[in-house]
Amino acid sequence: MQSPRMLDNKWELAQFYGTVYGIEESQAIIEVLNEWAPTNNKKVREFESKFSEYVGGKYGIAANSWVGAAHLLAILMDIKKGDEFIVPALTFQASANIFHREGAKIVFADVDPRTFNIDPTKLEELITPRTRAIVVVHMCGQPCDMDPILEIARHHNLTVIQDAAHAPGTLYKGKKLGKLSDFVIYSFHQAKNISTLGEGGMLVTNNKEWVEKMKRLRGHGTGLYIGISSRMTDVQGAVGAIQMDRLESNNSIRRRLAYYMNTRIAEIEGMIVPYEMPDVYHVYHIYNVIIEPEVLGLDRGEFIKKLWTKKRILVGTQYYPTVNCLPAYKALGHGEGECPVAEDISSRLVSLPISPRFTESDMDELAEGIIDVVKLCKK
Repeated sequence: MQSPRMLDNKWELAQFYGTVYGIEESQAIIEVLNEWAPTNNKKVREFESKFSEYVGGKYGIAANSWVGAAHLLAILMDIKKGDEFIVPALTFQASANIFHREGAKIVFADVDPRTFNIDPTKLEELITPRTRAIVVVHMCGQPCDMDPILEIARHHNLTVIQDAAHAPGTLYKGKKLGKLSDFVIYSFHQAKNISTLGEGGMLVTNNKEWVEKMKRLRGHGTGLYIGISSRMTDVQGAVGAIQMDRLESNNSIRRRLAYYMNTRIAEIEGMIVPYEMPDVYHVYHIYNVIIEPEVLGLDRGEFIKKLWTKKRILVGTQYYPTVNCLPAYKALGHGEGECPVAEDISSRLVSLPISPRFTESDMDELAEGIIDVVKLCKK
């Protein structure tokens, strides 16, 4: 457990907490407490409506987490043993876990080396008669290249599931994600751009029939189906609705700080700043740089350690090893060499802190700390 003293370090706060709360959330919580804090009531309904409209979908199903929302979808799809789901190797394991748990065979796809998103040019070779769905993950807050993905999915009659845990508010060629495919799943975990008191999730869709069934499944099935319990509480829903009012501003701050950071560290040899696709709105949930150890003069572990010991700046790694190389998936027959681009990138990624609580002065401190550490190690 983090001690209060440890959490005073802003660089640690940025790694673990991704949003900002204020008096408005406190007042919303008190209002719900005065109504005896019901679960999944009118405040959740308000949040579902507000959020789904914002991301371009007709209906939202709020849940206790991203996984809770994805579990509802997995049950709805009635996955049969051997059904194949294509999932990028460079992601958090949750993107694959729940579909595997419901009976799917996970087929891992490699990624684009610049965006870290699933590579559309690698999809056709992975599709078989058993393929049911493509799970696309909008990594770091940047949308995948959806046009070719959707074209491939239509050609093969496949479901496209968007994992938008990193990407509330992102746009692809001016389009909101909720308009692009049947299902989009969001996370409101404490580290995300928007949070509902530490946990939460929502599935957004445009199909009313599916929504009605998933709402029943969310509350144990209500006797009609064998369901689960993945409800969001009204306290969380009330906070989520307030958080929606902060999201645009917080995303704008993240973008501004990311661009500013690009200018500060772009000249460091051996460090590659994030690539942003044209015609997208990237919301920078994560600011990842790629380390080139032979050029930088430091491998990733040394760089992270020295930045902490010399400057007390905490940076981290993201998604290493890739999901296909995790022990649980190795036991299923996956492993090294399956997705070489993703595996290489994951071994060299460093996640630098970024937060709507930060200013350009904070970015200056971060950049100068990095520059000093690199210079020190090259002497």
